[in-house]
Amino acid sequence: MHSKSLKASVLLLIVLLSSFLISTSVADSNSDTPNFQAQFEVLSHVLYISIPPSVYDYYGNLTHEINNDADYAKLITPQAVEAIAESLLNKTSYLPNHDEQFADAVLSLVHEIPYKVTDAKYPVETLVQNSADCVGLSILAASIMKAGGLDVVLIHYVGIDPGHMNVGVYLPYTPAYHTLLMTPTSFQYNNKTYWTAEATAKMDWKVGDQSDSVANAQAEIIPLGNTADDSSLARVSARLDYPLVSSSISLNLSQQPLINQNNSRALLISGLLSPPQPDKNITFYIYHNGACIDCSGNFTDCDGRFLWLWNFTQTGTYYVTASWCGDSKYVGADSETLTVFVGPEFLVQFQTPEYNYIFGHDGLANYELRPFLGVNDFLTIPLGTNVSFSYDFMILPTGHEPSNVQTQTITVSAREVSIGGSSRQNHSLLIPERTFVVPVNVPRGLEPLSLPDDFNQTINNQFCLTLQSSSADNYSLNFQGLSGNDLTNMLGNQGNTVFVNATDKVTENSWYKILSVISMNGITTKLEDANGTVIASSLPSYVAGNNTVVLLIANNVDNAVAFKELNIQTINTPIQLTENGPKPTSNFDETPLYIIITLLLAGTVVIAAAFYMKKTKLFSEKIRW
Repeated sequence: MHSKSLKASVLLLIVLLSSFLISTSVADSNSDTPNFQAQFEVLSHVLYISIPPSVYDYYGNLTHEINNDADYAKLITPQAVEAIAESLLNKTSYLPNHDEQFADAVLSLVHEIPYKVTDAKYPVETLVQNSADCVGLSILAASIMKAGGLDVVLIHYVGIDPGHMNVGVYLPYTPAYHTLLMTPTSFQYNNKTYWTAEATAKMDWKVGDQSDSVANAQAEIIPLGNTADDSSLARVSARLDYPLVSSSISLNLSQQPLINQNNSRALLISGLLSPPQPDKNITFYIYHNGACIDCSGNFTDCDGRFLWLWNFTQTGTYYVTASWCGDSKYVGADSETLTVFVGPEFLVQFQTPEYNYIFGHDGLANYELRPFLGVNDFLTIPLGTNVSFSYDFMILPTGHEPSNVQTQTITVSAREVSIGGSSRQNHSLLIPERTFVVPVNVPRGLEPLSLPDDFNQTINNQFCLTLQSSSADNYSLNFQGLSGNDLTNMLGNQGNTVFVNATDKVTENSWYKILSVISMNGITTKLEDANGTVIASSLPSYVAGNNTVVLLIANNVDNAVAFKELNIQTINTPIQLTENGPKPTSNFDETPLYIIITLLLAGTVVIAAAFYMKKTKLFSEKIRW
């Protein structure tokens, strides 16, 4: 019996109940998501498979667009399932018809995955989701076969409704183990004979078997060739007969070493693989604007440690994860995901070693200045109300000294000019004294743009962590770059804002923790260092009715702020005010253990029954081709 769906469903129920009864968390900042694990019965052995969440996420973010038959080949990723192929080859390579028997073993494995009409997807997605149609199952089978060294193609059957797909396996002989009384089916392509290999589980298909339902369909051969897999670092781990051993991986960020500094902006990524193992490939996934912009790797040293210099060019919010895919003994592991907010490198666009400046005509002023005002909103996280939450942050220099726009003030004295009128009489016009703020060291021949007097007050270069009321009784946590004018306005509204300036208390390259409580009566917050010492706080001035807390921590020009471990807990009852500050009238939600156990057992029975009915229905209905 295939136990993967049942295990996954029970695990999902546990996670959902635990989150509802105890606490909530943000996935982007935690590494609590467990590896996907499954078992398959192949060649009278148990094959154990494990996939880290980062590998699944990586393939989920790749393009799945299919415009023509050739696009299916782009989903073939043999490197990702290489460990599965190696495990099966260990049991088939010594057999007399080892290529055929290896292909049959792959089909046996793929037949255990339930059939479900889905969009085209990558092999890793099919394994984790434990379902696919003929396209997804064929892509998975072809990827494993190709990883095992077989010459394979995809066969797309058209002219029937619905269409169908299976795999073609090159063998220089007629299959020896095809189903009895079934004539082996093959197709010729490039002077080679490719035998059909059916990946769906209508019956125990072998290489050479073919369903009568596609006998009259037109077959289009999709060659795979030397399929290039850009994700060679994103792999599945697999092992026969013995469960995979757990492992873990840590992740740290730090300032790049001074000896390595050049004109690029960079941070140093480091960590430790445990148990320590040398020469293991660690993958670094960097996500920006919803896409994986980098999937690089480096090897561990003899102590299991790794280093990698991360270079970047854009401002904004990044998500960084270190991952090890595992091997024939160990389960792969993901580090916690660090969210990194990167501020602008410079506030000017045009510069040389001799000068930097902004220039243009008055009509272009808004266009020229807007890109250099820094990043305003890095990230917004909804929180609700009656919650307590905490998170960690660290400020990191990224390789350059902050560069401000060098300006000078030019005063044009008042003067009187004469203007001729229609009566040929001259009139005097007094032009008052005017003061302009202009850049320094402007090259000859270029007209500088006159900057507003409050230019430096309009730059969003003050990095703040803002807890703000978005609507009645609803709050959000915002990571923002605010301008001097923004902060002045907030300070002028003391009745609704608590302002904490931590810039003198926070040092670079050190982790700090924020702890906040939001109740119906107001907000409290405090800042702790790595030792748990409170170094800044809105206490004891706890004011009912506050709807904003602003923690100023750094100038974001050329700085990065790392963020992790956001934990949110619901408060059972609102906090009551005392003379010394807030005091909870009861503890956080506490649900008796016997209730949780009862709910989990009941949920397990329901899921098991649903799973049995689904399996029974699967084999009693005709598979859609």
